[in-house]
Amino acid sequence: MRLPVLGENGDARLARTVAFTFIATVTILALYFGRPVLIPVAVAVLFAFILNPVVNGLRRVLPLSLSVTLALLGAIACIGVLAVLAMTQLAEVAGSLAGYQTNLHQKIRDVRQLSEGAGPLNRFMSMAAAVAQDLSPEAGSTVPAVRVQTSDSNLASVATFVAPLLHPLLSIGIVIILALFILLDRDHLSDKVVRLFGADVHATSQAVADAAGRIARLLSLQLLTNTGFAILVGLGLFALDMPNALLWGLLAGALRFVPYVGAILGAVLPTLIALAVMPGWLQPLLVLALIVAFDILVGQLVEPLLFGESTGVTPLALILSAIFWGMLWGPVGLLLATPLTVCLLVLGTHVPQLHFLRVLLGDEPALAPYQQIYRRLIRGAVVDAAAVAQKEILEKGLEHGLDESLGRMVVLADRDRELRRLNARQTGIIVDGTDEVLDLLAETSGDRPAAEAKAAANLAGDARGLLVHCVGGRGEVDDAAAAVIAFSLRQAGLQAEDSRRAQPIDASREKGPVLLVVCYASHPSQAVLRYNRRKLHAGVTQIRHAVIDYEVAPMSDLAAKVGLAGDLVAGDIAAIARFMLQESTSIAKNTAMTTSPG
Repeated sequence: MRLPVLGENGDARLARTVAFTFIATVTILALYFGRPVLIPVAVAVLFAFILNPVVNGLRRVLPLSLSVTLALLGAIACIGVLAVLAMTQLAEVAGSLAGYQTNLHQKIRDVRQLSEGAGPLNRFMSMAAAVAQDLSPEAGSTVPAVRVQTSDSNLASVATFVAPLLHPLLSIGIVIILALFILLDRDHLSDKVVRLFGADVHATSQAVADAAGRIARLLSLQLLTNTGFAILVGLGLFALDMPNALLWGLLAGALRFVPYVGAILGAVLPTLIALAVMPGWLQPLLVLALIVAFDILVGQLVEPLLFGESTGVTPLALILSAIFWGMLWGPVGLLLATPLTVCLLVLGTHVPQLHFLRVLLGDEPALAPYQQIYRRLIRGAVVDAAAVAQKEILEKGLEHGLDESLGRMVVLADRDRELRRLNARQTGIIVDGTDEVLDLLAETSGDRPAAEAKAAANLAGDARGLLVHCVGGRGEVDDAAAAVIAFSLRQAGLQAEDSRRAQPIDASREKGPVLLVVCYASHPSQAVLRYNRRKLHAGVTQIRHAVIDYEVAPMSDLAAKVGLAGDLVAGDIAAIARFMLQESTSIAKNTAMTTSPG
């Protein structure tokens, strides 16, 4: 059996998919197996980014080489002091845990009292105790300790002790040397990156500067806020008489560099130690509450003020990035997850071929507001669609917000209907959903500022007594367009209503003049216009045909902006509403002049 032959477009898509899969696989394998080389390089670059603002400050009064040397020596001294303090505190904690068995046994008894008899909690604790007893060194037969003497020399003993420390020390030395040369040669390295990755010097320079600026700002502010958080936690735990408060403050501040998960670990670990160290339950709970309160204070108040705008990465992308880099590079990958994700986002922003990274990682909406409303209406989520429209109106104002939400949504629905992408049921759902969204928006329209509502009422004052009746020109999507236009006219202060095209229009019941607006979501044919002029004109004072068209070039002149041609008006909803307001005022004045006595 022969396989079907793919077309040219199908072959191109298949080739791109295979090439992308191959490149992604090779890249992940290279990142995993190249860890011994890539991790020190990545840490050195991260270190250089953190020290770059310090070097820039020192460069104002000192030469570059001396500025870099002083910055590196200061950073090494700070890290060394913190490491010594942390190791001292850890040794103290490890040596004192054996003295807190009484507290642990008491808390275990408290937990057991929560379930008496043969309850599930009691059974679980008994099983855990039995397993612990079986695994304890005292369990089973007692084996006398045997001391084995070897003939190894003192040099061999020293080598055995130093060998495990050699690899970390070498890695730290490599990181320091790499950071030194990166800071000394940063300008030339930046030029090489631009030359290597970009034929367009300006665009590539902009991308490199954007990535460097974002990462440097992110790391500097993270270092500042996490240091402040560590100081707050350390002082708070010291006030609660928590042993080794300095260690837990440093640990909480360091773990906050890990996205989301680090803050949880920084609160859980001191709480577990507090359960073993402190008598009773109140103080351990106060430790947990203190750390959580400080985390909320820093995360929700201090960081938004300092950071201003976010890194541009969604929280979900940061969590997935932390999982990905943690699996590849371990704890170092967790620390580097946020900077690496920011770099990928910048690449997706400036490199067209990698635009999918911006869509996947960026916190900008993947769809425009009108596209979001369109999708939500198709699946029947009317409240969600109304929320999107309401947000657009609040942010951009009534006229522009209505155009960018429901106006363009109607045009999109009409285009899909013409392309037969929408069936009759989906079209009906969109039309009915548009009416429901407008009803929800009408309920909140009373929240408009008093000055804006008063101005709209004064603007429509001359058109009192005139009814504007909007009706769809061809089919159901045009009915939705009529409903949107009628809503905008009511918000402008006119007396406006809308009806479906299938419903008969009885203008004779109105005592005053009637302006009939036949609405279209796209340009109608001349046959449709002639038919509607002949059928719908009876019983109305005036008739106008309004087409929602976003291709009309915006101009200062109203008639040119809306594309007036006879009784046909084409433009966005805001321009159509202003034109109909002008027409309504003119019709109302002419009617008043003809009916006035004398």
